[in-house]
Amino acid sequence: MKFNNRPNRCIEVAGKTCWISRDVTVLAVTFFVIGDTAYIPLGLRGDQMPTESGKWGLPGGYLDYDETAGEAVIRETWEELGLNIPHLQTQYPFQGSLDQPYYVASQPLRRQNVSLRFPMMFFLENTTQLPPLQPQVAVDEVAETRWYPLETAIQMKLAFNHQAIMQHCLESYYKDIWSPAVFSS
Repeated sequence: MKFNNRPNRCIEVAGKTCWISRDVTVLAVTFFVIGDTAYIPLGLRGDQMPTESGKWGLPGGYLDYDETAGEAVIRETWEELGLNIPHLQTQYPFQGSLDQPYYVASQPLRRQNVSLRFPMMFFLENTTQLPPLQPQVAVDEVAETRWYPLETAIQMKLAFNHQAIMQHCLESYYKDIWSPAVFSS
């Protein structure tokens, strides 16, 4: 995939690395449903990541210049998981939005002042296999990728509390669309 965005830059100031960016991040809260079971694609944060290295997490990252938030979600999902969201939307029934986040988290004075959460749920036929995960970034950013059943992922201690974000997305945005058995008990 080719993107027209201009990446953020960093400069050195008084011995510290400072990123010149919008301080806005996007997060792809992505579910793939086969029958009654949902799966979550996660990436293991590489050892060169400044925070939460060695933890599994959802794809996401900073909004670059010259791109919309939806374009950033597509780019980050491609870079970190190798999933081509526009192509997948043509292959499978899709519920979600790349136009508007379902939730905006605003926490001033943090590394990411604003985080835009985008819901994506794909419904695959019972005989369909999950798409292959092939990150497009170096292993120091994403060391490994893996599909996890929702029941497993929701119990994990994920980077940036992503397990709670997945649960929030299911209980708010998807509550009338798809209800996982994991929450019925």
